[in-house]
Amino acid sequence: MPHDYEPFPLIAAGGFAGACVRYILNEAVPGMPGILVINVLGCYLLGLLMYESIYIGAFSPRVRLACGVGFVGAFTTFSTFSLQTFKASPGMALANVLVSLALGFVGIYLGRLTIAVVSRRVPWKR
Repeated sequence: MPHDYEPFPLIAAGGFAGACVRYILNEAVPGMPGILVINVLGCYLLGLLMYESIYIGAFSPRVRLACGVGFVGAFTTFSTFSLQTFKASPGMALANVLVSLALGFVGIYLGRLTIAVVSRRVPWKR
């Protein structure tokens, strides 16, 4: 099964940048709150990318690949979120899951809204 290896350097460059930015942010805001901030920002960025491709289409598929798969993929961290949730008390674990899920949806929606405003489209009127 042949593969197209051409995107790999783009994904790697985006991944390197995303992992570095995550490390810097997690040093500034450590622990569970830092991972929450990182994951919500990642949802916002993914919302921007996804809806930019629908409403505007200015980014090439290669740019979306480097930013979405590479940067956002390395920037966000489900595994650390899961580990922190597992190690927390039951009440804190439940709160972490619910808040992360709710704010993740808010992040996606705000990314969509941002692109809708930039493209002068009303997101609730398809």
